[in-house]
Amino acid sequence: MNTRLALPLVVAGSVLLSGCFDDDDDPTNTSVRVVHASSDAPAVNVRLNDDTVVSGADFKQAAVLNPRSGSATIAVDGILPGGETATVIEADASLRFDTSYDVIAVGKVGDQTIEPLILTDDGSRDSANSVRLRVAHLSPDAQAAAAGPVDVYVTAAGAALPDEATFTFAFKESVGPLEVPAGDYQIRVTPAGADTVVYDSGTVPLQAGADLLIGAVDNTVSGEAPVSLIAIDGDAVTEILDTNTGAGIRAVHNSSDVGPVDIYVNGSPGVDVAAIVGLEFPDTVPAAPVTGEYVPLGAGENQIIVTGTGGTTAAIDETLSLALGDVFTVIAAGTVADSSIQAIVAADDNRSIATAAKLRVIHGAFEARVVDVYLIPTAEGGASATEINNAEPALNDFEFGDSSGYLQVPEDDYVVFITTTDGSPLLKTGSITLAAGSVYTAIARLATGAETDIAGLTLLDDFVSP
Repeated sequence: MNTRLALPLVVAGSVLLSGCFDDDDDPTNTSVRVVHASSDAPAVNVRLNDDTVVSGADFKQAAVLNPRSGSATIAVDGILPGGETATVIEADASLRFDTSYDVIAVGKVGDQTIEPLILTDDGSRDSANSVRLRVAHLSPDAQAAAAGPVDVYVTAAGAALPDEATFTFAFKESVGPLEVPAGDYQIRVTPAGADTVVYDSGTVPLQAGADLLIGAVDNTVSGEAPVSLIAIDGDAVTEILDTNTGAGIRAVHNSSDVGPVDIYVNGSPGVDVAAIVGLEFPDTVPAAPVTGEYVPLGAGENQIIVTGTGGTTAAIDETLSLALGDVFTVIAAGTVADSSIQAIVAADDNRSIATAAKLRVIHGAFEARVVDVYLIPTAEGGASATEINNAEPALNDFEFGDSSGYLQVPEDDYVVFITTTDGSPLLKTGSITLAAGSVYTAIARLATGAETDIAGLTLLDDFVSP
């Protein structure tokens, strides 16, 4: 691992990331910070000496423990569907009162490489007014994309890429502490020895006195960058996405009595050309809505107008305020007959979890205002032999416009039933396979064609083959 520090003096700017320079005078306690940095792992519980001290910590979250110094056992238990747990990390440690520890879950569950990375820190620094940084490479995806180590350039914001990297490191390596003046910085990453920037932080203001652990983790948000950065101050985590990440939407025509529609994105009917022309019920944009594919938009306010094809009267006029990395599914729902046309806007989360299928159900069928939804494992005789019997609904009293959020479901074959709240059948699907590591979205709508069921489903994400 090569380390080089040559940073210019810059003027202090606005504050985004802050910390404190303080001493712990208690000689009997130490500090252990646990960081979840395994991108395909579920949320976890953390045990200290067999006592659960943190519950439900998810990817890119951190927790600070203050155990007494001496021998300790730290364990991390992954939370499986149904609430069962499995121990994925267990480490014995001898903790010193004058040392702080970071126990970081790195690697991946899917390829059985998850393990603890333990960093120690004595807290020493030369100046209380400097920015103190420790930097750790926690991204197996970046290691794979770069086919080895990466070069990291830390410069003043807006500076040209220097000839030499600030430091070079590989997965599970760390550098620091480094002390730099407060100010506006820019962090860029390239494969080692190359000048192709694969991650660019843009301007990152750092405040005097900050003491940060910065981790490069797998990018699970959107965009082409293999990593994002997490800046950890105590148990507070700030994510810094690649400046080119952008944002995006996908659209679903879910209004059964509306003909084809035109969609305007930051444009006006009768003045500008529609972005999408003639979208039919129950079609989607993109046409094959696979996981992670969106119509790209810039961060900031974006106006979405929906009209009947060729018309100028807006049936839907929705302004979305998009932050960097935001991705949304926008559903045109409701009926003309009931004057209920509206946009259902759902934020998407495409992070894959190796231990479960992620299933989201959105109620977009205005014709069936309140329903119960059942997810029943397929019986031995197939879908035809599968019945609700005495099962409890997965979603009860599920109202038009509601979303289940992302449910973690055991890998299996299932039949979906939708009924009225008094049990009258609206939909029974065939057998549907839900695979661990996949993400699924199902939107309830009115059936089309010759189906005998009243309800239908529009299937997105990993339900759809590219």
